[in-house]
Amino acid sequence: MKKTKKMNVVLAAVLSVTILFSGAISAQAATAEVTVEIKATDVNTAVTVPTVLPIIFNEDGTNTYPTNWTIQNNSQIARVYLYSIKVDAVNDWTLMTKAQDPIYNDVDAKKIKFYAGVEDNMQLLDGTESAYVEFDPYDCLILPNGGTKDLSFKVERGAYTQSQSAKKVLEMVLTFQYK
Repeated sequence: MKKTKKMNVVLAAVLSVTILFSGAISAQAATAEVTVEIKATDVNTAVTVPTVLPIIFNEDGTNTYPTNWTIQNNSQIARVYLYSIKVDAVNDWTLMTKAQDPIYNDVDAKKIKFYAGVEDNMQLLDGTESAYVEFDPYDCLILPNGGTKDLSFKVERGAYTQSQSAKKVLEMVLTFQYK
């Protein structure tokens, strides 16, 4: 009986080792190639910007700006940021440089200082007929995919004694890049 018990223990040990090794040996291996085709996304078709920026020069010297001049990133896959703004003065208007002070403008002068950005980061578009400013890609002008951002504006100007209906004074181009 002792001999049978020893034999059973030895057989059990051999079976355990056989099962252990047979489970660790792979019967077959297969390979697969992963390919990716990339189709470029045109960022200009993914961003929506309002077409008119209405600013009112009030009789008390203040200005009224739009509070919801909203840029929409319609892309579902990429963040974008406002890379630059370029403005060109039109209809006999001119831009003022940083060194100029609008308080010294003649009455009814068609001269303005024009700022754009977000409330805590406004940039002067410094020039006379044309002006250009670039924004930092790590700045607060980043739009997440599917997100929106309100752009703010500021104008410094002199006094006006004659009322006028809305008229185009600047042509503005906003350029976006993927982040």
